[in-house]
Order: sequence, then structure tokens, then C-alpha cells
Amino acid sequence: MLSVYDFPVVEPDQASGVPDRYRSERFYAYVSLGEVLASRPFFKSLKPEWLLGKNPDWGSHIFDLSSPDLRDFLVEQVVAPLWIQGYQGFFFDTLDSYRLVAKTPEQRQQQREGLAALINQIAQRYPEARFIFNRGFELMPLVEAPVDAIAAESLYQRWEAGKQRYAAVPEEDRQWLLGQFAAMREQYQVATIAIDYTPPGQRQQARDIADKIAGHDVIPWVTNPELDMLGLGVREVLPRQVLLVHGGSNERLWELSDAVRYGLMPLQFQGLVPEIRAINSPMPAGTLKGRYAGIVVWLEQEDLSDADFEAWLVEQKDAGVPIAMLGYPAVDPVGPNAQAFGFEGRPTPLSPPTITRQHEAMGFELALPKLIELPSPLHNPSAQPWLELRAGENTYTPVATSSWGGYAFQPFMIRSVLPGEKGEGLDRWVLNPLTFIREALQLPAMPIPDVTTENGRRLFFAHMDGDGFPSLAEVKGYQGQTDARVLLEEVLRRFEVPTTISVIEAEVAPHGLYPKMSAELEQVAREMFALPHVEAATHTYSHPFYWHDAQQMPGELYGPEGQLRLPIPDYRMDPVREVVGSAEYINENLLGDGKRTQMVLWSGDTIPTPEALAAARQGNLLNMSGSDTIITHSAPTWTLIKGIGLPKGDEYQVYAPNQNENIYTNEWSGPFYGFERVIETFELTESPHRFKPVNIYYHTYIASKTAALESLLRVYRWAQSQPLHPVFASDYARKVLDFNTMVIARDNDGWRVKGSGELRTLRLPEALSVPALTHSHGVAGYREDGPGRYLHLSGAAAQWQPGSDSLPYLQQANARLTTFARNDRGMQFSLAGHTNLEFAIGNAGGCTLSHNGKPLKPERREGTLYHYRSAKHGLEELRLHCSH
Repeated sequence: MLSVYDFPVVEPDQASGVPDRYRSERFYAYVSLGEVLASRPFFKSLKPEWLLGKNPDWGSHIFDLSSPDLRDFLVEQVVAPLWIQGYQGFFFDTLDSYRLVAKTPEQRQQQREGLAALINQIAQRYPEARFIFNRGFELMPLVEAPVDAIAAESLYQRWEAGKQRYAAVPEEDRQWLLGQFAAMREQYQVATIAIDYTPPGQRQQARDIADKIAGHDVIPWVTNPELDMLGLGVREVLPRQVLLVHGGSNERLWELSDAVRYGLMPLQFQGLVPEIRAINSPMPAGTLKGRYAGIVVWLEQEDLSDADFEAWLVEQKDAGVPIAMLGYPAVDPVGPNAQAFGFEGRPTPLSPPTITRQHEAMGFELALPKLIELPSPLHNPSAQPWLELRAGENTYTPVATSSWGGYAFQPFMIRSVLPGEKGEGLDRWVLNPLTFIREALQLPAMPIPDVTTENGRRLFFAHMDGDGFPSLAEVKGYQGQTDARVLLEEVLRRFEVPTTISVIEAEVAPHGLYPKMSAELEQVAREMFALPHVEAATHTYSHPFYWHDAQQMPGELYGPEGQLRLPIPDYRMDPVREVVGSAEYINENLLGDGKRTQMVLWSGDTIPTPEALAAARQGNLLNMSGSDTIITHSAPTWTLIKGIGLPKGDEYQVYAPNQNENIYTNEWSGPFYGFERVIETFELTESPHRFKPVNIYYHTYIASKTAALESLLRVYRWAQSQPLHPVFASDYARKVLDFNTMVIARDNDGWRVKGSGELRTLRLPEALSVPALTHSHGVAGYREDGPGRYLHLSGAAAQWQPGSDSLPYLQQANARLTTFARNDRGMQFSLAGHTNLEFAIGNAGGCTLSHNGKPLKPERREGTLYHYRSAKHGLEELRLHCSH
């Protein structure tokens, strides 16, 4: 989040250093130079004579900075470790604390000189460091350090720690401080920053104060006194993190809970990044306002929350964090915290209730039941009903939104089309999950990072799990040959689509299960990997079928769910051997031309353990697989559209966008042409919303049967007929990871975004206009004629103001922008892709496109939208020159 700010300040004790990917940027480490709390790690090493007294408001100890020994200690024990951790700047606080104990002019001058000497000593030790002072106006004539900014607290509203209250700053004090700021800017050409305080729940008050501060040519930062929330300034980072709390699942693993199966998609599609915790685990400390977009509590049973959780939830609600309760109430509806959420218990109705009010988003995929059950009979008179029922003299509101968020209780959230029956494809959304989540979490209209699209075209890639590599084909002309050979000749050599191919080491290697076939299998693999449109992945060493059980029972071949892995003699399952070891086998034996294994495609139940995910990350391997997006015309439900990935502690599993032929052929029992139905999935995840890219995902054994092979070829031919943007699976995985960390911020009336540069698309909701390109940076164009309105980024960062103009722009392309720049007469750009180039330029009337000095003619024109094609996969330095 902090990377979008000019002066990002970090409390080092709450971080483990600057992450490697941000080491090229300047982050300022908070350092208290004037006093210290006893909780600081280095406090025990301080000598008593280095301390002058205490600050009664904060209970901290004031330094005697006239001591050269103390100054040396602070440089070596405080500043030096922070420099090693990657901080290239320092925010020096409590620079006037000495005034509390130094009473005479001589004493104060002695402390000022000591402070200045310490700062100069740090600057000499680290000449590339930059500094921010909190107050310390009187130090500026004495220091030789490069100071970027002077900060001071309380220009409009202060926090009085002794009285534990907020208070307005007197006009006289404000004018004095504004005078100091003006003098610092004029004399030392430094930026000035005012830090004011508001209650966490008063976000609009914080915005109003920030606007007032900015009106004085001062950078505002408005936060809470504890400084444990993300404040705001002229730029306001919109939090995308959402806390997803789950409980009550009867599944063997939490990854199979309803919160994961059904909850990820509606959150991630709207740009949110779930952090997942069980309801009986510790919740995040501090104020979540500003750090989290909201809290979603998804419970599959009643009575799961205890007193501590309810108290924590009330605390977050009072701080203004939006809360959505799904499934069952997250607080006892007749307990001590019910009133905080407006709940009033009602008796279970003796006769079926009738519907008296219904939101238009109710009955979304399944009509409301005629015989209505009420597991959670309650009313909420202060809420806005989405569903209101009446039975006798009692009113019930099982679905509603409220000032604090909203709730949807069963059976009015998800319900089976066959009441009492469970099974994949039977569940339906009773309400529109996108609409409900947006309203309950009070999500602002903001640009949404999108992993389905680049430069206005839907992404497209293929990947193959290596199962069946040694199997013998039944296809005419290939009898007696391996499925892998059929796939190579009939698919990979015919369709030059970016494809990620994996193998199972134990099936292919000479030390594996088929040593007599190994030479042939390795040769086929080498031929596959040698193709320029193929990248390498591992499908592990022993193909674990149940990752958690296999890791917990490393020496066993069978577990509670069945066979755990392939029967490799004398092998004990090891996640590092499975992932990194198999990748090394591929690198050393099957790859040439400088290729390396890019990914691990998870095997079996595709629920890898955190240890397996860590092994992949530490082995520099991306990962993908898992989840079941299998929506079809016979099961047209969004419950079968899954999320993009799953956080597991510090690790992250990227989900495959679509599923493979094993699912569409009823676990390979037939019909064997069933994989052609994935086309239905592609169509239903394109409209009315583009939920997924096109991902052709299959196993090697799909080439074993004629009907199955023909279904795969049909799917490829369908994909060839679509206007897609080919990428590799590894490119997609990087976009998903970038999705999780991309920062979206309001910047005055405009927007500022920053990511790693992998994800290049933002989806604009209807409430936001397209950008005014005249003063935009990092925006190449946009597209408005598809299932979404897509904004194209040219790199890792962008900023723009809303509006419209007549400047030319990239409307679509099936390749990545490698360079992009605007000038007074047009723009210059380069494209690199994986197939014959197709792109279009909007507002191109009166413009000429050239390459290497030669004009390029558009293939067709639609008004001022010019479409171009090229037989090349990439063109460098395309120049658009416009006469207007």
C-alpha cells in the first residue's frame, strides 16, 4: 500500500525489513531520536546515565543526546540494522522531547547540538540516506543531512493523550505552525507535512481535514492516535484486503468449506483480496479501518462464535469496518451483543411465513421456496430489508443491509435445487452475490484489477497435467504408441498456442515406474519442450493424490481417503523432493536452449500443503491448479465459478481458471467426447461478466481415445476462432500474484495505481468514466464494447484524471505492450505476442501509423477506430503521427 506515497514511513518493529521487490524504492524507517519506550528491544542495553527523565504522557524515557557514547550506540544499534534491512530513509520523531527536562537555555542548546551531531553522524555514515523530521524546526540550521520534509502534528485536530480526547487546534497555534511550515519551505526547499488525528470511524471527517490541510500547500496525513490504521491524505489508498472468517464446515479440510468454494469469486471479482481465518483462531489486532475493506463471516452452523469473537466484532463495527454475516448469525441474535447489530429475536413461526418485501436481487438463480424455513428467526427494524417475511404478528428479516454492513442467512443465500440433496452442480445462489457483497461491504466505485484480460482481449492459454504420459493410445494410426506421442503430433505441432506441459518424474524417468519405456518417454518430452510455444512444468515426483494425508503419512501408500501417491519403492513423501526435486530432474534431463521449469501443476486433490507451496516459492517455481469452474448450460450457476486463488498463511495457491476433461467425462467414465462442453464454460464465463480467461486444460491421456482427442481438437478450433490474447500459464499466475498486491488510490479527483507490472488491466465500473488521456501517465487506452470496460496499463504504475478527450489510444491488441509513450503528435509503442498481431487504435482519424519509416494501412475502419494486422508476432517502435 505504501508504495504509492511520496514519503512512505514504516514502523520497523512491525515489519521484517523492506521486501526485495521494493528495495529500489525509498522507505523511511520510523526512529524516535528523542525518547524511547521500555518495550523497544534495545532498551535493556541503554546505560542509566544516557536517560534524562520520563515523558509522563507516554511513559517513555528521554535521551541525553549530549552524550557521544549514546549517539554512537544509536547509530550502531538502531540505525545500522535498519539500513541493512533495506530502509534508505529515516523519519526522526520526538526531536523536541528534551524540552520536557532541559529547562535552561544552556541545557536546551546542549541537547539541540547533540541532536544535530547525531543526525550529521548518521548522514556521514550513510550518504545516500534521506531524512524527514517531526518538528525539529530549530535543528535545520545545524544539520548538514539531506532533509526531504518537515512534519508536525496537529494543524486542525489534535489528540490530547493525557485527557484521552480529540480537540480542535486553536487558531493561534495553527497560524504559528503554518508560519513555521512556510519558513521551512522558503529557506530549505523541503516539503511540509501535517499529521492530524480523527476517530477511526470518522473517515469523512478525516477527508475534510485533509482537504483543509492541503489548501495551505502542506501535505496532509490524517490517522488515529495509535497509528495502527492506514490514514489518508490527498491520496487515499482504498483497502482491498477483506477478512474472510469461516466456521462450521463438515469437510475434512478448510479449503473445501463453503467460504472458499463459494465465497472467493464474489470477493475477488470485485477486486478484494481475502485473508482467511477460522472463527476459533486469533483475529487481527488493532483497528482494521483503513487496512481492510471489510469483514465477511461465513458460518455453516449456528452458535459458533464465542464471547471474545463477538466483542472483537462489535469493536470493529464501532470503528466503522463494514461486516457481512453469511449463512448464520456471527453473534447470538438474542445475546448481549445482538442490540449492537439491531437484531431482535423472534419465535420460530408456527405456520409458513409469507413474503412481504423482496429485493430485486433475491431469487437470482433459484426462486424463493414456498415452504420457508427459518433456522435464525430474527428481525432487524433498523436495517434495509432484502427479504421481509410475515407470520402471524411477527415480522422477520433474514436478509438485509444495514449501516454496519449486512447479512444473509440460510436458506436464503445458497440452496440446492433438490431440497435435502447435496452434490456438485445442485447448489444455486438465492441472491445475487455480487450485488449483495457490494452493498453489504459498502464498496466504493474503484478501478478493479482484472486477471482475465490484457489490452482489451480475453487471455488464452493451455496447460497439460502429465498423467497418462506412458499410456498406449487407441487412436487410429497410433496404436501401440504412447498418448504423449499422439498429443505431440496431433495437438502441439498443429496448434502454436502458448502451452505449459508437465510430466510426472516417476512415470518418465529411468529410475521411475517404467524404466523400459523411459528412453522413449524422455525423447517425446524433449521434443515437446523444444517447441517454442511450450514451457515446462512439473507435475511432481510421485503424484500425491491427497497432499495433506500424504505429507502426514510420508511412509504410507494408503490413507483414509485411498491411495496417497504412486507406488515408488522405499520412498517417503517429501514436499521438497516432490516439487523442487522433480523440477531439477526436468531441467537436467529434458530441457535445452536455456529453458528452465517454470511451474508446478498440483496433482491429485490439488490441495497442496503450505510446506509444498513454500517449497515451490523457495525453488523459484510458480504454482497453479485446483478449484472447479465447471459452469455449463445444464448447470448454469455461479456457484460453479470459483475464485482465482487461495491464500494459505504466507503462501498462495493460484487456481486454474477452468477444469479438465476428467470432470467433463464423469471421471473418465464417458462420454469421452464430453470435454467439448468446456466451450459452454468458456461462453458462460464471458457473459454477462468476463469471470475467467480461456484456459484449455487437459491430461496426456485425453489423446488415448479418438472421441476424446477429437473433443480437444474441437476446443482448440473454437479458441482459434475467438479474438483472444495468448499468454503462458506462468504469465497468468504472475498476474494473479500481482492482483494480490496491486495498490489502488484516490489522488484528489483522479486515480493512482501501482503493481509489479504483470497485471496490466483494470476494469472500470459504470460509475467511473474513462480517463482523460491528456495528462495521464501509464495509460495506453481502454475498451468499452465488451462484457466489461477495460483500462489498459503500459507498465507497473499509472495515474489519471476522469474525463474524455480526442487523443488516440490503443483500443485492443492480442499482444503485450513492451514500450509506450505519448507525444504532442501521437504515440509510439511496441508489441510482442505469440501469434499474428491484431490491434486497433481509437481516435485515429487524421493519423498515420508507421513502422521503420513505412506507413501501415489499417485492415478496416469503424469510424475513427482503425484495425491493423501483421503476420509478425511482434513489432517494435510503431509510430502514430496525427495531423490534429
